[in-house]
Amino acid sequence: MQAVEKTFKERLIDFTMYCRERQFVLGPQETRDAFEVAGRGWVLDRKLFQYSLKAIYCKRKEHFDRFDEMFDRFWSRYYEEKLEQRKKQIKQLKKEKETATVIFLGTEFKVPKKEVKEQEAKETVGANESIRLRLTDFSKVNVADKEKLEELAEELFHQMSMRFKRRLENANKGTIDIRNTIRHGISKGGMLLDLSYKRKRKEKRKVVFILDVSGSMDTYSYYLLRYVMVLKKYFKSLEFFTFSTTLTHVTPMLRQNNEQEVLKQIGKNVNSWSSGTKIGESLTEFLSEYGSKFLSQKHIVVILSDGLETGNVTVLREAVRTIRRKCKTLVWLNPLKGMEGYQPIQKGMVNVMPHLDAFESAHNLDSLLKLEKLLMDV
Repeated sequence: MQAVEKTFKERLIDFTMYCRERQFVLGPQETRDAFEVAGRGWVLDRKLFQYSLKAIYCKRKEHFDRFDEMFDRFWSRYYEEKLEQRKKQIKQLKKEKETATVIFLGTEFKVPKKEVKEQEAKETVGANESIRLRLTDFSKVNVADKEKLEELAEELFHQMSMRFKRRLENANKGTIDIRNTIRHGISKGGMLLDLSYKRKRKEKRKVVFILDVSGSMDTYSYYLLRYVMVLKKYFKSLEFFTFSTTLTHVTPMLRQNNEQEVLKQIGKNVNSWSSGTKIGESLTEFLSEYGSKFLSQKHIVVILSDGLETGNVTVLREAVRTIRRKCKTLVWLNPLKGMEGYQPIQKGMVNVMPHLDAFESAHNLDSLLKLEKLLMDV
């Protein structure tokens, strides 16, 4: 299977280079999109595969005019070979009733039905396992599941980061400039083939995370820390603070590319991890030390805490009210909200609720992934 996959990848890469030599503007993203199309099995349907690649590779009218002929010239022999293989395999199937056909990147393989059923059962179990882990409260993850959960978190956060990247790139295009589009079309016989865009004034996307790392929160804070480490690549300005009894500016520790080294540095320098909670005093310290630099109407502020204040709730209320007044959006994430029947009746939460734009949970992977929509509003 590995050899067949490599052969097909090489063929598709060769086709990309074949198009590039003929003035098609293609890069790594188009190649990845082409592999994704093939991976979905669309390569089995010649027309569907052709039209899919055409949509990915063609950006100008001259590309569309030439593509079908280029596709036929390059891929005809491939499909003739596959058709001949398929005929032989159909004959073979009649002799081997106990086998099933498995398609991998456009190529058929004969596998014993028993193995197919076993594989389908594994995939079903795997899907159910993934759903279970996504919905498991971080504080209730057993030792056996911890490694699986971290692997799943890494994969899901990576997928989310790619969506962030695409959306941020699209957001920077701006709106279509009709006047320039028409002007450019005159030189091409009046055909509006290339859209011109009004350049959007680029504003830095800014977000501030403030994490409660007290004893009751450290499990949740760990996963949100991993979440933030992924996001830092896609926000032009991301500041990260932790607090319990004192505030720590963690952003400088995130500049290293090695994730394990980052976690090691945070472990060394965040002295108040897993200690008590003084939310109001910590947020007041944030305002006095960093507020003028990291708060503006371009900022979204995300606070992760269970709201179990051991200090003065009046100080907490005033700090939250001031932060809300100085930022664009204030989001409070409380893992306790994920508990059935939870109500924000703690003194700390009662005092801050009127000043929040959003009050969400952060108790499992699913709840963290839902933050994506909120953060894209930055």
